[in-house]
Amino acid sequence: MENSRNSTSLWSKEYVITLLVGLITSFGFSMVYTIISAYSIKIGATLSIAGVVSGIFSISALVSRPFSGLVSDRYNKKRLFVASTLAIAIAFLGYSVSSNISILMFFRIFHGAAFALSGTASIALISELVPKSRLAEGLGYFGVSQMISRIVGPSMGAYIQDIFGYNTLFYCIATLHIIALLVLLVLPYKFDKQRQQKKAKIALIDLVAIEVLVYAAIGGVFSLGNGVINSFLVLMGAKRAISNISLYFMVNASAVAVARLFAGRQADQSSITSIVNVSLFCAATAALLLSFGYSLAPIIYAAVLMGIGLAGGQVSLQAECIRAV
Repeated sequence: MENSRNSTSLWSKEYVITLLVGLITSFGFSMVYTIISAYSIKIGATLSIAGVVSGIFSISALVSRPFSGLVSDRYNKKRLFVASTLAIAIAFLGYSVSSNISILMFFRIFHGAAFALSGTASIALISELVPKSRLAEGLGYFGVSQMISRIVGPSMGAYIQDIFGYNTLFYCIATLHIIALLVLLVLPYKFDKQRQQKKAKIALIDLVAIEVLVYAAIGGVFSLGNGVINSFLVLMGAKRAISNISLYFMVNASAVAVARLFAGRQADQSSITSIVNVSLFCAATAALLLSFGYSLAPIIYAAVLMGIGLAGGQVSLQAECIRAV
C-alpha cells in the first residue's frame, strides 16, 4: 500500500477496487431511492409514513457520519469497508423480508448507518492509496462514479422493479454487494497498528476536526444553495410556465460528472483559494441566471455553471480537508 501511495501512478489495483466497490454501493442506494416510498405503501404505509421511511435513511446516515469518521481514523479501513459492504447487503435482504413498516424502518436505519460507514471508509482508504500529489484527482474520479450511479441508477432500479418486482430488485442489489465484498477481500492493504495504538483513546473533541471547520462551512454554502435550488426549481418552473424545466437536473448531473474529470487534477495543481473562488463565482452566476430566467435557455446555462461550481468546490475542499487532518 505504501508503494502505491509513493508512486505517481493513480490507477493502481487497490484504487480501482475501491472505486468499483464504491460505485456498486452508490448504485444500490440510487436504485432504491426513488421506489422505496412506493414499496412502503405496498406493505401498508400511509403516504406520510412512506415519506418518513424514505427520509429516515438520510437522518441515520447523517447521525452516523461523525462516528464513522472516528472509527475510520482509528481502525483497519479495509475491515470497516468489508463490514459496511456486508451490512448493506444484509439491509437489502432485510427489505425483501419486511412484512410491516416497523421492520422496514429498522432496515432503513441500519442501511443508513452502514452507508455512512462505507462512504467514510472508502474516502479514507482512497486518501491512503493514491499519490499525495494526485489526491484531488483521485477523489474527483471517485465522485464521477458516484454521479454516474445517480444518473443511471434510478431508471435502472425502476426498470427492474417494473419487470421483475421489488424482491428481485433487492436480491440483485444484495448479490452485487456480496460480489463487491469478495472483491474487497483480495484488496492489498497493510494497516498501521502503531497508529491505532496512538489514537486508541477516544474523546468527545475527536468528533470535530477544528482545523477544517472553515472548509466545511464553505462546503455547506455549496450544499445549501444546491439544495434550495433542487427543492424549489420545479415549483418555480410551474409558476413561470417554463416547460421541461426538469432537464435542469439531468444537465446539472452530467455537468458535475464531466467537470469532476478535470476539477480534481486542476485542484492538485492550483491553490485551494483560486479553485474555490472560481467555483463560488460559477455557482453565484448560476443562481442569478435562475432568479432572472423565464425561459429554458438560462435554466440550462445555470445547470452547467452550477455543475462546474459544485464539482470544483466539492472536490477541492474535500481534498484540502484530508490534507489538513
